[in-house]
Amino acid sequence: MNIHRWKGFVWVASLAVGGYLVYFVSDFLRQKDALAQPLAADRLAAVLDSVKKPPEQKTDVVDLKNVQNVFFDLDWTGKPPPEEVKRPDGGPVPALVVPIATLLKVQFLKVDTVQPEKSLAWVMFVDLKLKTQADKAKNRDITILGTDEHLPEPYQYARVDSITDQGVVFAFEDATREKETVSPSPYQPSSSGFGIVKVGPGGAIIPERPNYVTSAGPDVKPYRPDETTLIRKNEYQIGTKTLGQLDQDYPAILSRDVRCSTYKNPRTGQTEGIKVNYVAPDSLPAQHGLTEGEVLKEINGHRVTSVNDAIAYVKANSNTTDTWVALFEKQGREFTRIYHSPDQ
Repeated sequence: MNIHRWKGFVWVASLAVGGYLVYFVSDFLRQKDALAQPLAADRLAAVLDSVKKPPEQKTDVVDLKNVQNVFFDLDWTGKPPPEEVKRPDGGPVPALVVPIATLLKVQFLKVDTVQPEKSLAWVMFVDLKLKTQADKAKNRDITILGTDEHLPEPYQYARVDSITDQGVVFAFEDATREKETVSPSPYQPSSSGFGIVKVGPGGAIIPERPNYVTSAGPDVKPYRPDETTLIRKNEYQIGTKTLGQLDQDYPAILSRDVRCSTYKNPRTGQTEGIKVNYVAPDSLPAQHGLTEGEVLKEINGHRVTSVNDAIAYVKANSNTTDTWVALFEKQGREFTRIYHSPDQ
């Protein structure tokens, strides 16, 4: 087929499509008024009735019993709830007894010996339910309980019966349950008076404490160990032999066992102390508590900015000072380290 025949075919097809469109538009304009009329009800019903309904599938209908099983009889795991436990005689099982000591901790007690009903207890709730309610009600961690006051829900059955120097005595709605006493922490014994205050007619009652410290006689030699001894945290008693070794070998110790540099505050740019960059393990500086990263800022209130400054200050005051309080800073936290000299 040559190009002329193709052109003739396209023109014929175009005329046919154009003629159909003209017929469609003219037919619509002729029936425009009829199409604008509303459809009669009987004709609409006849059309709807003529439509065949598809057969009902079983999967389209859900049994109500299955819905009840999912939402009421079963839990979210699809398993039935556990059966209710009953005693052999068929009676109800008693509720689980929760010790009050597992619900709260006694932080502080005010014991009034004249008017016991005015005694108070400062407690901190440990149980999550109690803690949540306490936070919502008072927005604080510590709750004050008075005599005859009930615990919040769901432990409202517990009531403060009395507050003594032994602790908080709780009574319960169940008359068969014995009273329970919640004492303060064992690290706050009542014998020391810490955490417990007694109030009498004249105010606070100060407990008498036995004196276990006796003065040493003139013939008792002061405590002077040969080697440096740790008395308590960050407090050392320098030994006599250790002091002699420090006096003789301090240049070698400074060059061999420890390395320091001047410390400048990165925010202000001012010199504020001596920074310890290195400490040899098991060396004398390490045995005296020195660690890397510490900044020595003061000795007995005297600011030091260099190693020579610190040495000069200690030498100038060694004959009149027997206790050296060194102020350090590490990771933004300041602390003191105390050294007692055996010379004085």
